[in-house]
Amino acid sequence: MTLSTDAYRAMTATALVAAYRTRTLSPVEATEAALAVVAEANPALNAVFHLDAAAARAQAAASEARWRAGAPAGPLDGVPTLVKDGLWMKGVPVYRGSIALDRHAVVPDTDSPPVARLREDGAVLLGKTTMCDMGMFGSGYSSKFGPTRNPRDPARTSGGSSSGSAAAIAAGMIPLAIGTDIVGSIRQPASFCGLVGLKPSYGRVPTWPNSSPAAVAGPLARSVEDAALLLDTLVRPDARDFACLAPDAASYRSALAGGIAGTRIGFLRTIGFGPTPDPRVVAAVAQAVRRLADLGCVVEEISSPFRPGDEGPGEDFYRMRPFSELAVLPDADRKAATVIDAWSAPAGAFSGVDYHRLFLATQTLRARALAMIDGFDFLALPTSATLPFAAELPGPEGLSTFAAWANTFLFNLTEQPAISLPCGRTAEGWPIGLQLVGHRFDDRGVLRLAAAFERG
Repeated sequence: MTLSTDAYRAMTATALVAAYRTRTLSPVEATEAALAVVAEANPALNAVFHLDAAAARAQAAASEARWRAGAPAGPLDGVPTLVKDGLWMKGVPVYRGSIALDRHAVVPDTDSPPVARLREDGAVLLGKTTMCDMGMFGSGYSSKFGPTRNPRDPARTSGGSSSGSAAAIAAGMIPLAIGTDIVGSIRQPASFCGLVGLKPSYGRVPTWPNSSPAAVAGPLARSVEDAALLLDTLVRPDARDFACLAPDAASYRSALAGGIAGTRIGFLRTIGFGPTPDPRVVAAVAQAVRRLADLGCVVEEISSPFRPGDEGPGEDFYRMRPFSELAVLPDADRKAATVIDAWSAPAGAFSGVDYHRLFLATQTLRARALAMIDGFDFLALPTSATLPFAAELPGPEGLSTFAAWANTFLFNLTEQPAISLPCGRTAEGWPIGLQLVGHRFDDRGVLRLAAAFERG
């Protein structure tokens, strides 16, 4: 059969694999449809910067042969996907979205652990997606690639830093992808693009190389089931990550069917700092929380312990990572990346004592954030206080670029699992994300609650 692009766009990874199993569809047909959607949609969105159609077709043919033999390599065999710029993919330069690294790009001779797991499962790797400069903007702004645009309105951003991956899924180029999240880079683009995005507990998904104790990899998808399907692949161990959690053989997909009656949820309308919450966002999330109550959850509205300005030490702490990378580059290269260079520049005045004090300040933020969940099984709050802003901007207009992360970055510090789910739309059609945060290591609980909400 010939798979139309419209039919392909509507299929989840779970549906694709089911069709391969019954031989009503082949990985070759799905891959051809995926390549056609990329050719059709990418010029307007700027989500994909590297495409290797020949390699993808070869991978698809090999996958088709395995399915015909009744021996698929893994649960994702034959599923088309794309890899975020910041993840190592053998032979493809890593720019991390920044023109500053254009002449200094690493060309890896190996795959990072999440990409290696995809290859082992037989997923079809079409190429690589765009991201913002060094993963530090809540938008698709990139000095290397230009802005990545939202499929729902190309004038708006897809969010960041997993900007290209989120846009590619929302446009139907692929059904799922790996995101990375150091301050909110899976959840925020999921919110802006109407997707499911899970930041797992720190260490749940092996990563390497890793430049931050807050950075994780996790799934972006159009359904909770697809997110769990991808997570089952990503959690397999990798000896290169000394911080990864002990292997867990139980499937995350198996957790989706559990009940949620009696689950205790603390509801936050605002985190207490950052952008003034858009009333449309707050109203949609409040309605979503009422739905959870209708499903049997016990919901209590709580007040945030944070106030405007409390995020300052966190922003300063995060400035140091890009500053340290830019500082070793030639001035011309560093200054070419004007926005990330300017945002990180204050870190140049920090001493070693300042660095340690800022680290301790993030631990205080961590402790205060963890205290919010005391007495509850989960927290519920908006993923982003704002709706998607102009694609050319690195952050919400008139605010620090870091302001986009107000509702997400604390849960990187606490290492808690957190998921963003679409929970409504504005009158103009903009998706709004509900963020559900669980206790550390309770990734299954987060997925179970998310699946119950999605089922409605």
